[in-house]
Amino acid sequence: MTRRKTSKRSRSDDSQAKARAIQTVMRLERRVWEVAQQRDAGEFEKLVPSDAIMIFQSGVVPQPKYLATMNERTISRYEIRNMRAFMPNATTVILYYEALRLGDEDGKPFPTSPVIESTTWLRRGKRWVAILNQETPQIV
Repeated sequence: MTRRKTSKRSRSDDSQAKARAIQTVMRLERRVWEVAQQRDAGEFEKLVPSDAIMIFQSGVVPQPKYLATMNERTISRYEIRNMRAFMPNATTVILYYEALRLGDEDGKPFPTSPVIESTTWLRRGKRWVAILNQETPQIV
């Protein structure tokens, strides 16, 4: 049995590909926030597919329900802090970061404390899509 050597060049190429994928997904995550704030259902659906799930403090929200209730949600301002990521495999990027969001849902203000967000992105064909998002209250 022979062992195949991995060249330094291919490891470097892999690292560069990972870095590019992570940068792309970070940009897309920020875009999700923008289109959610703008209530742009068409753009949101391109980034967050119909089989996606969002887990908010208010409960589990499948993407179709999120889109159906999008106009009941107002994001007046948001701030993303300390975004980090890792790739467990070549088609998955997991982001985690702190978020502060101000706004309301159905007339009730969002909780004012920051949250820790985590989003799992999958590569489907040539596109990255957000398949799972969870927010966890941050104890301050």
